[in-house]
Amino acid sequence: MKTLERKFSSSERIVAKAKFSAWAYLSCAIVAIVLGVIIALLWEFGGKIEGLFGGTGEPKYLAPEYLRWALLGAAGVVLIIALIITIKLFSKELIVTEDKIVYRAGILSVHNVVIPLKEVRILESHQSGLQALVGVGSITIISDAEKPYDIKGIKSVDRFSRRVIRQMSEARKAQESTRFVLKLS
Repeated sequence: MKTLERKFSSSERIVAKAKFSAWAYLSCAIVAIVLGVIIALLWEFGGKIEGLFGGTGEPKYLAPEYLRWALLGAAGVVLIIALIITIKLFSKELIVTEDKIVYRAGILSVHNVVIPLKEVRILESHQSGLQALVGVGSITIISDAEKPYDIKGIKSVDRFSRRVIRQMSEARKAQESTRFVLKLS
């Protein structure tokens, strides 16, 4: 959506932007495969399945005319799931400016989180075995806030977390250099 990028690029320098992965579509592909296999099996063995329940001859309820509608319904379910995943994928933004991390999620109901870099205590990145193979992961930001923030589906999560940590140290150095001590002797 680039909302955060438009908002912050005019007033602050954006140090890093997270990109979210399209591997979220894997669940949609799994649903499509499972529904497709079930319908193909019903199409192929409909007469035998109805025969187990007392039907004889040609399938009455699992006839190809009805299974065409089931196939159309399954395609509709898969398209709706893909649309929901696409909306979720494109409604998330994560940027790092010189002094804060900004996360935004949602279209109609928007959730914004702004975390000053000086308040971040721990930045964890997580990857399962499959996620490590495809280069996707999640980040947990632990700060002075009441709860940690989990952000999932980030591409190249290790590189992004290293960039955030580098910026955290630069922000802390800048904060220390602006402090001055007044000594009275």
